[in-house]
Amino acid sequence: MSSLREELLAGIRSHREQFEAAGDRAEELRTLPNDAVATLRALGLFWLKTPAELGGTPLSPVEFCDVIEELAYIDTSTAWAAMIGAGCNGLAGGWLPEAGARRIFGPPAVDAAPGGPAPGRRPLPVLAGQLAPRGTGAPAAGGYLVHGRWGFSSGIVHADWLIGAFKAGGADVRGGADGTGFGRMIVFAVPKAEAEVIDNWHVAGLQGTGSLDFSLDGTFVPAELTYELGSPAVRGGDLFRLGMPAFVSNEVPPLAIGLARRAIDDITELAAHTARFPGGPTVSERAVFHHELGRAEVRVRAARAVHREAMAAAFASAAAGAAPTEEQQLAVTTASVYAVETCADVVSDLFKFGGGRALALSNPMQRHLRNVLAARQHVALSEENYEAAGRYLIESAKASRS
Repeated sequence: MSSLREELLAGIRSHREQFEAAGDRAEELRTLPNDAVATLRALGLFWLKTPAELGGTPLSPVEFCDVIEELAYIDTSTAWAAMIGAGCNGLAGGWLPEAGARRIFGPPAVDAAPGGPAPGRRPLPVLAGQLAPRGTGAPAAGGYLVHGRWGFSSGIVHADWLIGAFKAGGADVRGGADGTGFGRMIVFAVPKAEAEVIDNWHVAGLQGTGSLDFSLDGTFVPAELTYELGSPAVRGGDLFRLGMPAFVSNEVPPLAIGLARRAIDDITELAAHTARFPGGPTVSERAVFHHELGRAEVRVRAARAVHREAMAAAFASAAAGAAPTEEQQLAVTTASVYAVETCADVVSDLFKFGGGRALALSNPMQRHLRNVLAARQHVALSEENYEAAGRYLIESAKASRS
């Protein structure tokens, strides 16, 4: 395990009280409080997928899982902010052309004093956005004129830059960038100041993540701030050789694992003081709860193991100098869906043991349930990933018989 991982975990644990309080406030603010964002910045948690040559401190995929899981155990909104910030910064930092990357992240870090920033380097930015092609990009001299509206831009309130995507002209929508089914896609980055931020985040789950929409109306985006989804990374080394979707597949699953672990601990504590009927046994004394709790624990551990096994195998290929195979990418995507849906099922199954008091907004179980069900809706966790894996297995079987 790296020393950076250990430092980050220690830093997260030392701020547990602050992050838990931030989660409570985020529910009301509908975005993470400024002081919690400042702490995430100070700990460097937004740049764990940013190439080192741009000033980031990238972690291996499994170590990144460790960090997000630990943070999610403490507070889901805080973990979601760190997860999305790290992922969006990584996409821009790894794939944008050199001129675009330097425009966002600043000049190379040269002649830096030990332990200090390079002379003239500005603070690293935070990016937010999403990759669904919700807009259009009309070719223009030196770039594109971009129109559209992009939703679910978690962390946009505290972001400096935004990323989005649009279909490339003449795309074959039957194919798709990295199997998305959207056809060829262009990813772009724009300063947040050039977008209209739309305050529409009124939802039942992940309330504190600030996942507002943004829109562009003919904004000029220079070519240096664009890249085609599915193209090889420009910089960043082994981590960025993972390609898509493996590069982002270590984000929501560890968050859901951390959330589920906390739900198991919270319902265990609640069960010791809860009886379904006056004078009856506490929930913690009932055999049915013993069974469900033991089953929940092993289900979460199994989901964690299958996801991390797939991520480790994909990264081993990348570290050996080769992009993960199709089979490895499918293993990662299906393990991701399985991990999150398992956590959602576990939290839902445990919730019923909380009785009516679990419905109170002051009870953590209702927030765990809302948040994990919302996380399960993430676009990357579609059951179409299972379909793709099934097709691959059938085609492989046919090929082996021919």
